[in-house]
Amino acid sequence: MDVKAFNREKMQWLNAISLECEINSTAFRVAYLIADHQNSVAGFAWPSLARLAGKVCLSNKSIQRAVGQLEGLGWLEVERRRERSNRYRLRWPPGRAPVPTPAEGNDADKTVLVERQTRLSRGDKTVRQSYLNKHLKNHSSGLGGGRQGVRFSDQGRFEAEIITRFGPGMIDLLEKLNEIDAGAVEQLCRRAKDGTLSRVDIAAAELTVAQNQEN
Repeated sequence: MDVKAFNREKMQWLNAISLECEINSTAFRVAYLIADHQNSVAGFAWPSLARLAGKVCLSNKSIQRAVGQLEGLGWLEVERRRERSNRYRLRWPPGRAPVPTPAEGNDADKTVLVERQTRLSRGDKTVRQSYLNKHLKNHSSGLGGGRQGVRFSDQGRFEAEIITRFGPGMIDLLEKLNEIDAGAVEQLCRRAKDGTLSRVDIAAAELTVAQNQEN
């Protein structure tokens, strides 16, 4: 899906939710934030509960209630994982999806849904920063940490590029590596940005995760 279509579908979804009488203002704020975190390559968002709560100044329980409301009304699909960030997918309740315009319909006829998404021609520029859970832990990584004091605002874009290049299995690897050493994920993304990222770097990341799981 191109960036324009991706953004258009998100706005259609948010506009429809804003008109739902059953959805309260808190749930709408959470819906907006989750939509903003959506990654067009991965097909879902995975912000931590703490990140969502911090962004809208609410408690974790308030976020959980809002997510439950959106899920119960059919607007959100939630993949809950033990001790890991949930995965959120935007959904339409039965019979509520917008009818494509003729131009959109022609594009839709050419769309083939596959498990592994193709790379966008110009990259996913709608994902600016990393949406992995940013809780640093005192573990060392063979990849080395990120640059101290320098904010890497394009990290989310290059996380998506790594997933596209090396396959959907990278989603889980990046999440696990982030829990061990968030700086190592940033370093991978910086190497992807400057064109030096190789399979050797990915192997080092896999080794770091494997060694941590053994301990």
